[in-house]
Amino acid sequence: MATGGIFGALKLVSQQLTITAAIFSHSMLYGPQAQAVRSMSKMKTHKGASKRWKAIAKGMFQRKQTGLRHINRKLAPDTRRGKHAPVICAKGHKWHLDRLLPYAKH
Repeated sequence: MATGGIFGALKLVSQQLTITAAIFSHSMLYGPQAQAVRSMSKMKTHKGASKRWKAIAKGMFQRKQTGLRHINRKLAPDTRRGKHAPVICAKGHKWHLDRLLPYAKH
């Protein structure tokens, strides 16, 4: 038994608990999960939407039209040429794209 009887043993245990608490708090502030402890979480960009949509003026988004990859011979030439024009998002769809692409530059 440690010198000082039961009080010496209690003092030793309290010192060990203090050291353990200091190590735990250090790992909470400087470990891999420290970002969540120190500040709010980041907004995430939806990578699928960012590859398809591009922000344009007036806060709208545009994308390329679909249907130009294969099996185009059955389309009329005017229809095929018309698919080269970009598509602007609908006004009702804009709020959803704003959430998917929070860092898009308008």
